[in-house]
Amino acid sequence: MPNIQLEGRTIECNYNRGINTLLVLLERYEKGEGVILSEADIRLLEVRNYENASELTQRCWDTSTLSATKGETVKVILPYETDSRILTDAARFGLGLIDYIEFLDHPRVNLDIDGGWEQLEGSGVYTRPRDEWFEKGEGGVLVGLDAGMIEEQAMKCPILLTRLGHPDYVDSGFARSGDEVAEIIGRIFELGKQEHHYRIMMSQYLPRVRDKGFLSPWYIHGLSNGASSYAGSYLDGGFGRFAFDSGDKARIQLESLEQTLKPDEVNEIRIALDDRNQLRKKILTTDQIYSAIGDYVGLTNEQEVRKAIDDLTSQ
Repeated sequence: MPNIQLEGRTIECNYNRGINTLLVLLERYEKGEGVILSEADIRLLEVRNYENASELTQRCWDTSTLSATKGETVKVILPYETDSRILTDAARFGLGLIDYIEFLDHPRVNLDIDGGWEQLEGSGVYTRPRDEWFEKGEGGVLVGLDAGMIEEQAMKCPILLTRLGHPDYVDSGFARSGDEVAEIIGRIFELGKQEHHYRIMMSQYLPRVRDKGFLSPWYIHGLSNGASSYAGSYLDGGFGRFAFDSGDKARIQLESLEQTLKPDEVNEIRIALDDRNQLRKKILTTDQIYSAIGDYVGLTNEQEVRKAIDDLTSQ
């Protein structure tokens, strides 16, 4: 599965058995090589890069945003603060449990073992009764739960707005502006109508109510499937696809050093990284370079030459 190249970053598409993939990506995260993207960040990339990377909206993604359910209680675990890529303690703990699965309608982590449910607390964890996560419609039906919504309903769906970081539903560190959340939802509905004539989208699926506590990453569908979200991931099959942002290792590593560097030193490094990104904007793409030299390259060598150009422009 080819990676997605965006300005100044690479989004790796890790398509394999979900459990094995996640454990490898966590090891890479610990080495400062990148981060497993949250649902909110994937959605934002989708709507802002549709013209140049529409494959983002065409694929399904496992995310580092987690769901824990027990009886009528739901916990949403946001993986990192909005301006950070450092996993919270709860997210790091939850993601590290993924290889301990129990098979139900989908494989999920059993949180009743070793007090897992109780340990999912703290920064970035939002706990509410199941029926308060959704708007009550006619006859007490919970709008959005296992069924689609119109745009106006999606803009009032607490469980969706929490995962997207709406400032009315999360702490300031995990919040993005209300306008940005509205941009994500509005653009998804706009594209859904434009590409598939959808008016009803963004279904929210939770596991069946059970006495045990269970954990799973949120799994999000692309536009063709209505941009729905599942609190259940195909972790034990070959369908998992985690988006790993490995595009700016320097910024990720800088975050890990912020506690040891002086503020002035951190600011100087950030300015240097910003200058670097401005220079990158002036670099020609592989297609632009190849269009200039293609007439001089034999057909049998095209793939090899393109790879060499990719390697040079990614430095």
